[in-house]
Amino acid sequence: MASLCITMLVAGCGLKVPAGYRPSQSAAPSASLIEIAINDREGPIEISGPGLNGGDVTMQELPGIVIVNAWASWCPPCREEWPIFVEIQNEFPDVNLLGLNEADDKGAAAEYLSSQEGSWPHISDPNQAIAAKADVVQGSYLPGTIILDQQHRVAAKFIGPVNKEDLTRILNQLDAE
Repeated sequence: MASLCITMLVAGCGLKVPAGYRPSQSAAPSASLIEIAINDREGPIEISGPGLNGGDVTMQELPGIVIVNAWASWCPPCREEWPIFVEIQNEFPDVNLLGLNEADDKGAAAEYLSSQEGSWPHISDPNQAIAAKADVVQGSYLPGTIILDQQHRVAAKFIGPVNKEDLTRILNQLDAE
């Protein structure tokens, strides 16, 4: 019933959720934060792919700390957390952001981006292959965010929406490493 209500609510807002993208609400993972101690981090990860606005986007273009966020224009929690990333971009100018646009129509994603503040590169990931390989999302649930340290190793992972307090604390810790 909750899934039906969510689908109706989203559809009523003019957003189109891809059929079958989300399992039943009872299967939804709990929102959580996983932090990885510096000595427990695995090697650097490489994320690259076709830019949402053309060309290719690679990690070589993003030195230092990187926030990688998986999102979609039709995802209400993704829309709700967007202003946090804009604030972080303004407060931490040396931190890079990278968006992974998941299971979305390119036109809808481009329209959403043009209506929002903030400017960072976005990779088109229509089949969620890049997000799955980089372990950015839990199952097929959005949003999902990983924070990479200055060596591009995963230092933290948000399952579900980020919160500014934890994100700011993690970025300050990584900046001090």
